[in-house]
Amino acid sequence: MSKRVAGEGTIYFDKSMQRFVGQFPYKDLETGKTKRKKITGLTKKEVLEKGQNFKLDLDHGCVLPKNEDVDITLGEYMNKWLEDTVRSTVRIKTYERYECAYRCHIKPYLASTKLSAFTRVGLQEYFVKLSKSGKVDGSKLAPRTVNAIRRLLKMVFKYAVGDGLLMKNPVELTKPIRIEPTPINVFKVAEYQKLLEVAKAESCRDYLVVRIAFATGMRIGEIFGLEYSAIDFEKNLISVKQTVVTSRHGKRVQRTAKNSTSLRTILVEQNLIEELRKAYQLHNLKKKTVHGWLEKNHDFIIENADGSFCDPAYFSDKIFKKKLLRKSGLSSKFRFHDCRHTHATWLLEQNVDIKTISERLGHKSIRVTLDTYAHVVPKLQQGAVDALQDILHPAA
Repeated sequence: MSKRVAGEGTIYFDKSMQRFVGQFPYKDLETGKTKRKKITGLTKKEVLEKGQNFKLDLDHGCVLPKNEDVDITLGEYMNKWLEDTVRSTVRIKTYERYECAYRCHIKPYLASTKLSAFTRVGLQEYFVKLSKSGKVDGSKLAPRTVNAIRRLLKMVFKYAVGDGLLMKNPVELTKPIRIEPTPINVFKVAEYQKLLEVAKAESCRDYLVVRIAFATGMRIGEIFGLEYSAIDFEKNLISVKQTVVTSRHGKRVQRTAKNSTSLRTILVEQNLIEELRKAYQLHNLKKKTVHGWLEKNHDFIIENADGSFCDPAYFSDKIFKKKLLRKSGLSSKFRFHDCRHTHATWLLEQNVDIKTISERLGHKSIRVTLDTYAHVVPKLQQGAVDALQDILHPAA
């Protein structure tokens, strides 16, 4: 690696900003102190060229120009940031979540405030206010929602620092709102069997959705995005390659994952593979006989009458909660996502190692799995003690 030239500065890639960032040392002409100028760009070459031009201006006696955007408001900056930086670089659901958070919870309170006017104390008061009366009707806003807004603002101000509009990120030293653990509802085996029985009586589609959910722990969007081409019938493997998302722009198949570990391969039981094989045979037969069937590259397991993919949000609310649960006589407290929680909990209770479960679920890290299923840990600890008891003190 070639040695850096003195004064060239440090250039690195910031993953959260998706930009190259350079820090270039210079001597303040008024104070004589050495400072660092932060410059961002889409490529390392762009940052280096900006830095070299900056150094040339200094060498020719040019003072640092006053930033023309120094009086920009948060609203002006966020509108531009959402359109120029966010819209083309994140998934549609992520963009809509950011835009909704800004429109509903940030714009009414902070949009007209200048970026330079924000302080840690003021922002902390804002987060507390949201947690107490952040909804339109004046009621409390969920702590998780407030903390999501905090993370969004932290990201926005980080970009502002990178753009040279601020020296420091005022959100950095604020504290997130305390979150109480969300209770997880786990189906009993008898409840699962009753639910499956009712789903089977309703339709093949309903049965397969419930069956796959409990057997794999897949997210509902992943199940609805599953195609037969993702199944290895010989090796009993299901590959998660895409997901169906519902947004304000309708439903769509998204071939980018929630995180890098969401794209995964799950080993499943032989019985499920045989059921999917039979469903595949019916699927192919239907393609030959139903008028208007979609082309070959659309082989969704969970399909509409014309072979197109279904809406997971509709199924979760209208079918699962309001029909299947009701007809099964099960509590309305259950959500479809609890099928995934049940899959993980059952495996943990059978002493399957946490790493394997984390990989099946497609969690970003084992820590996420541990935090989510902390309710099972005491049982696992007792199991460990019982196992040691058998080893250390075997029966005579």
